[in-house]
Amino acid sequence: MSSLQETFHQMETPPTKRELTNNNSSKEVLLEREPELGTNIVGNGTSNGQAVSSLFPAMRFSWEIKSVDAVFCNGVARLNDLSKEAIIQAIKDQDLRFLTDDSNKTLLSEKKFSKECVRCCVQQTKNMPLIEELLGFFLVANDETRKNVNGLIKEAISSTIKLNDEKLVIGLLEFLQTDKKIKTLTDTAELTEDAVFSATVEQRSDILTIILKWSQNNKTKKFTHKSKTYTGAQAGPKINLSSIIHAAKKNDYDRVKILFRYGYRLEQKDNMTDPLKKIELFKAIASPAYIVASLENLNEVSADFFCPIKKCFEFACEANFRKSTIPEYKREYEDIENRCEDYAISLLEQCEDLREVEVFLQTRNSGNKDANYILAILDSRMKFVAHERFQYVLLKKFGIGQTEIEDEYDTYNNTLWLDMSWFSRFLHVLKQVPCYLLLFLYPFFYPCMYPPHPSSGERIHRPPWFCKEWRVPLNRGIYTAFSYILFISLIMCYVTEPEVPTVYLVDALLGVFITSYSMRDLGTAFFLWGLEGPNPNERRFKKRYFTFWNNYNIVMDMFFMIGLIIRTLDYIINEENVDISALSSAGRILWGIAFTFAIIKIIKIGIASKYFGPIILSINAMMKDVCMFLITFFVIMLAFSCGVSYMFNYLQDEELDMGSSTGGVFTYFFWVLLQPFRGNPDYDKVADLPYDTNCLSSIANGVDEINIKSIAKCRMETMYNTACMAKKMNDSMKVSKDDLAECIISRRQGSENLQTAVVPMWVVYQFLVSVVLLRILIVMMTITYRKIYDNLDTQWKYARLYLAIQFFDPDSLLPPPFTFLTLIMYLIRAVAKSNCMASQRSTNSNKRYKQCAAIDIEYRSLIFSFIDNVKPEPESPKGKNITPVFDISQY
Repeated sequence: MSSLQETFHQMETPPTKRELTNNNSSKEVLLEREPELGTNIVGNGTSNGQAVSSLFPAMRFSWEIKSVDAVFCNGVARLNDLSKEAIIQAIKDQDLRFLTDDSNKTLLSEKKFSKECVRCCVQQTKNMPLIEELLGFFLVANDETRKNVNGLIKEAISSTIKLNDEKLVIGLLEFLQTDKKIKTLTDTAELTEDAVFSATVEQRSDILTIILKWSQNNKTKKFTHKSKTYTGAQAGPKINLSSIIHAAKKNDYDRVKILFRYGYRLEQKDNMTDPLKKIELFKAIASPAYIVASLENLNEVSADFFCPIKKCFEFACEANFRKSTIPEYKREYEDIENRCEDYAISLLEQCEDLREVEVFLQTRNSGNKDANYILAILDSRMKFVAHERFQYVLLKKFGIGQTEIEDEYDTYNNTLWLDMSWFSRFLHVLKQVPCYLLLFLYPFFYPCMYPPHPSSGERIHRPPWFCKEWRVPLNRGIYTAFSYILFISLIMCYVTEPEVPTVYLVDALLGVFITSYSMRDLGTAFFLWGLEGPNPNERRFKKRYFTFWNNYNIVMDMFFMIGLIIRTLDYIINEENVDISALSSAGRILWGIAFTFAIIKIIKIGIASKYFGPIILSINAMMKDVCMFLITFFVIMLAFSCGVSYMFNYLQDEELDMGSSTGGVFTYFFWVLLQPFRGNPDYDKVADLPYDTNCLSSIANGVDEINIKSIAKCRMETMYNTACMAKKMNDSMKVSKDDLAECIISRRQGSENLQTAVVPMWVVYQFLVSVVLLRILIVMMTITYRKIYDNLDTQWKYARLYLAIQFFDPDSLLPPPFTFLTLIMYLIRAVAKSNCMASQRSTNSNKRYKQCAAIDIEYRSLIFSFIDNVKPEPESPKGKNITPVFDISQY
């Protein structure tokens, strides 16, 4: 009895208000039962089956709950009015009899606690009948529990997958698939997809495979309930489901491969408007894991084979475009762009020798216009282009002796231009002078430039030495430099105003060069448009073509061509009775601007230099900052100029149309940009006022030079009102000096008030322009230059190869003045091609085709070996809680 007395002594302390609040039974019942404590104890230990421990909330949180209940309930476990801890303990003890008592339904109706119960039942008991019983209770308990049944089932599925128990997972899925009550409340196919998603999140490949196999085996089964037929999982591809999106978004290759094998696919949806869903889906489609899984589903000779490098470049370009157009999600799209480019670099690093790098970059495919190295440069994949293996192969291709076609008569050793001494470079440039002059023979020796391959068995024709020089990309760059030097020389000659016989020749040569350069720029546009293939992407074409230097060339060509047309009209309309001076002056203006553009373009060659390259790159990048600054400046200038001009125009003479200050105010306010902190504008400085001729004569009398500022005092501040003078003269025959004084108009009337208002506006304008805007421009340029400097090596290496890429194409137009001969070459090649197709195919053509096919197969086998060695690595989870991705399958 001593232990029982100690127990009663512990119960003598009355419960606090907070303890009563924590109790799940009502306060009133507890307060009514407290006086009857002795009666309950003296009796059988219970009152209507109520345990004494339930009267004292503090006891529910002690370790003596079970023993106390056993003492007062005669060893019978309590079933009703349990606490949360008691319910959880009962579940752990695999005792679910508390479900039969209605007093426990209030706690079990709570969404969070009910999930905890299901989780505990699955993880602690691992007993499928108990799980079925608990889920069955939530299905029929009340309306509140039925609302939470979907979440509880998902919690059960997730918990079983975390246990990595195959039998328990399949048992739960079969129960969900066959239970008729569950079918009336939810879609079992969605529950199966939830299981797939949970296995994908937990990265349980074995469980995921078992679930997918089970789902595939049950997809044709049908279940009937209340005259309704429910089919299993639908056959066919599963598009944009949450599991494949999550796995691909996390770059989880193992799970993506499994899901792809069982028909899970991703497709871009153009009708999607939610930007977050767009990011989720695009990140999944652009993941290297999904690209590789899609490619591994093919074989090396499949017609549906696609290049993963080109796919990575394509998605990186799309991410770059979205990054610039949707700045709110710039960081997300930038991560996608970097991930695609980094995977392409990881594949490049798998190359073990020079031959593999050349095959990987497709530098040996001379007829392939969309080779990997070309797309990498055109799509601004700077990190990929700046890689040391990419740089070496491309510089080797650009070097002396490197041609597009391998042949046996190639006796040159490939030498990098950078490895040559200055004297060797000078000798090589001199050697190209006669080759440049012989370019007029290019159409006739074009077949000799690309002879049959030695493996074809045909006799190899040794072409002339200059044909071989024409095939070297470095030499094409030298020929282009020669042409531009001649073009600049013609401009210099034209500026000196040559005499009549010479000017005609200079005009003719300038016309040839101007037309040739315009045709070359059009040829660049056609080349880039041809890369788009049968389904051109206009946005990508514009990004590739409308670069800084291409835009520069377009503007320069426009000025040159319009000036050339005007110059031609000047020659045609050469009559004395026709005045074309205005037309001729317009032509000179346009050509003057074009000459400036052409000479400035010389600095473009400095990109190849390690020292001048960063300066030129910084100038290109700062142009955007300057444009943004000028737009802001013009808005501010327009605002203040309009206000001040309107004030000063009060002093103008509207009858004589004199004294307007609009033009002067705009000019004065504009030059503040280059002359900050000027004095405030005065009406005399900005207005169009007449001058007193007598005053000007007195200033200039006997003086060779005068100060231009002294002329300002000769402005006529007073004038006569002609209407007033006419009236005075009509009234009398004589007009006195005093009468005329009444007709004097003073231009200073009201000027003091105006000047008082103009000065504050001028101060604010000066502060905004000279202090705020100019310093913002300096900071913007500093930041831009810092970005270039921090990434100097990558930027410069990319810019250098971008400058050289135009010389890798053997079918590009010849430099001026030989550009027109390229059209003849195209005509000859078209005729030769038609004759070849009309006649029987020769052995040479067959072997060349097989050679191209062999190169293509070698490239495909190399790609498959690389992706076997480098599997995409999943991203490390940033948090423990994984939220389901958006449901995009409905779009």
